[in-house]
Amino acid sequence: MKNWQLERRELLKKLGVGAACLPIIRARPARAAAANGKRLIVFQMSEGYRQQYWKPNTGSLLTQPLPPTLVPLEAHKADLIVLPDMSNPGIGAGGHGSYGVIYYGKGAGGSGYKEPTGPTFDQVAAKVLSKGGSGRASINFWVQLHLPPLPTNQPGGTHCFWTGAGAPINPIGDPYVAYKEIFAGGAFTTTTDPAAVKKLLANKKSILDFVGGNLQEFGKRLGSEDRQAIDAHFGAIRELETQLQSQATNTNGSCATAPAMIDINDRAQYPNIQKAHMAAILAALKCGVTNVAGLQHGDSSGNSINFGAFVQGLPATSKNNYKSPYRNWHDLGHNPIQDGVDHKKIVDAWFMTRFNEFVTQMKAIPEEGGTLFDNTCIVIGNHMQEGANHDAQKNPMMVIAGKNIGLATGQCVNSAGKGVGTLYADVLTALGVPHTYGAGIGITK
Repeated sequence: MKNWQLERRELLKKLGVGAACLPIIRARPARAAAANGKRLIVFQMSEGYRQQYWKPNTGSLLTQPLPPTLVPLEAHKADLIVLPDMSNPGIGAGGHGSYGVIYYGKGAGGSGYKEPTGPTFDQVAAKVLSKGGSGRASINFWVQLHLPPLPTNQPGGTHCFWTGAGAPINPIGDPYVAYKEIFAGGAFTTTTDPAAVKKLLANKKSILDFVGGNLQEFGKRLGSEDRQAIDAHFGAIRELETQLQSQATNTNGSCATAPAMIDINDRAQYPNIQKAHMAAILAALKCGVTNVAGLQHGDSSGNSINFGAFVQGLPATSKNNYKSPYRNWHDLGHNPIQDGVDHKKIVDAWFMTRFNEFVTQMKAIPEEGGTLFDNTCIVIGNHMQEGANHDAQKNPMMVIAGKNIGLATGQCVNSAGKGVGTLYADVLTALGVPHTYGAGIGITK
């Protein structure tokens, strides 16, 4: 193709949609500008981990059995880096108040719930990794972040990704809103009620029913590699729509009946919302909507989450009634054991199982240079060591990285007392992103 951008604009004009609908046709020059196609995903956790079940011995993970919490990641242990007890300089000892700055690592401003005075490291990456791409710098999600009881009204207690001082990123909570923003483009107006998107999906319709014909026609004029990009885009959209449609019910089959989809205010739907957001991340990265994504699994305390509603082995209610009547994240942190069962240990492993499923899916998506996972770095952060101690100077951090990223995986690092910024320095360096974090912790190859 002699002039990709002109051809691209012609297609967008024919489709009558915005750039979000063509994430996908990401020109090879744009891919090169995006640090050779490398991606970054950040998963934010809360309330730490039960350390005796999570923390491996320092050294190679390949020569030791994984501790119980990490056993679900056994298939990916060669891709795993565990970094226990990392400090977060300049924010004091309080765990909940450090939530908003865990991905900054350069101190903080404000009081109570701290806020960064610059962009978090993921946004530093986004400026480079998504440069020249067709979509957005980053895409961010949350799972039931704003259900009561809230820990605080301060942004530092509910936002952990920031584009700069006083500029928190408001993540998307409704999977159907996310779908609309990522793929629907101009097929829906900006004022379209998300219910219209849900109705389309519930009745087995697709955004491709609106724009697919034009996209296929455009593909006939391209080379084989670019046709493959269009085919991959089709596949990613179909996969995400299938995930969302699987949650739909339409009791009488009528197209005029509003579907009952995922209720983001139903605490029992937590795993379905999480799964839908993870599917959206895979689709967005696969299609080139963005190269950076974040997912907040809870706020600074997790008071609103009812793990007893969906995690096997947990009771429906808490005997402690700590912040709420059910086994929420905060309750588990302070009271991990109830009736002789370590519920926090169970929940910690439940999340690792979800991460195992996510990485397994990534490894099944082929692309240039191997798989989607091979070109991706996943950082899993936590803003305190364990809920019982609130220690924000012993943060349990994890990285799962593909072979093309350039990190020395398959190890537990002697990271005690070292700042989280040293981790971000190595991650950004491996991603080809200039930064001001200084020296790394030493996990680059």
